Amino acid sequence: MSAKVIIVVILFAAAVGGAVTLAMLEGGIEYRTVPDLTSGSYSGERVKVKAQVISVQSQFKPTKFTCIDIPAEGAKSPENPAVIQVIYEGDDVPANLKKAAHVTMEGRFDAKRGAFIATVLQTQCPSRYEGKELTTANEADPAP
Repeated sequence: MSAKVIIVVILFAAAVGGAVTLAMLEGGIEYRTVPDLTSGSYSGERVKVKAQVISVQSQFKPTKFTCIDIPAEGAKSPENPAVIQVIYEGDDVPANLKKAAHVTMEGRFDAKRGAFIATVLQTQCPSRYEGKELTTANEADPAP
């Protein structure tokens, strides 16, 4: 084998190894609940959260809204659900971001700001949660 072929093979292997490592680091983000985040255990750690929007304060950049935790499938919703303020700093705000929408967010909880700083935001298809809104969503007080 010539030196050129060996160099190309080594560069290709390094590129594949780097891509796999990057994919594993980004793909290893864990799901957490709103109570997990507000407990302070995950401040600054990159996590994913599923929640239900109870109010939208601003649709402009940065987008600000308030969410409550979604109970596990089949579980009863709590009397006083955990509430979290969200600041979305991503580029595109989903068109169906509104009260009672279920969202999946990726980002970090900033304890100093008392808010979840989301960089990725997805709303679920309305047909998936239509008629399943939490009864306490209208009664929850937004975080200060």
